[in-house]
Amino acid sequence: MIPTTKLLSGSAALALMALLACGGGGGGSSAPTTASSLAYTDPTTGTYLLKKNVALSSATHLVLDLVGPASTTGTGVTATFSADATRVAWANVAAGDPANTFVQNGTAFSLGASPQILKGKVSGGTLQVTAAQKGIANPASLNAPLLRVALDLRASQPPGAVSLGADSAKCQMIDGTGAILAPITVTVGTLAAQ
Repeated sequence: MIPTTKLLSGSAALALMALLACGGGGGGSSAPTTASSLAYTDPTTGTYLLKKNVALSSATHLVLDLVGPASTTGTGVTATFSADATRVAWANVAAGDPANTFVQNGTAFSLGASPQILKGKVSGGTLQVTAAQKGIANPASLNAPLLRVALDLRASQPPGAVSLGADSAKCQMIDGTGAILAPITVTVGTLAAQ
């Protein structure tokens, strides 16, 4: 009986070693990595720039300011942005904003009393926004945030680049005289889930 017991003990030990070598020990595999934050790099060139508002952003809630050039005045702006709706969602800038507003006035325009010309509309991954003053008596310097928008990271997203763009055919500025609705080119930075 002694030789049989030693043979079974040796066979069991070999089987256990083989199982561990093949990854059966529990340490060889892991769940897929998911992103826990949004990283945005501001554009470095351009006239109208979509820049990160560091003070209002959090890890999964990215607030972006549309900023214009120092040498120009205007009374309003309209823009259309697109983002990968499977990875991020357009959101209200602040939790206390009325439901589904999707835009906040920046610091450049004085919108006056209600009703204000401030509107945001989302359709899938597309966001259309407008902010404008009433009248043309006091055109604003555009070297300040014209408006603010925000994106939220969707749950269970893998790390990697996230598409974000501005539709140049649908971005326009009302000039300082209020007479011209001029096309503008908005430059966006790079967005990634990390």
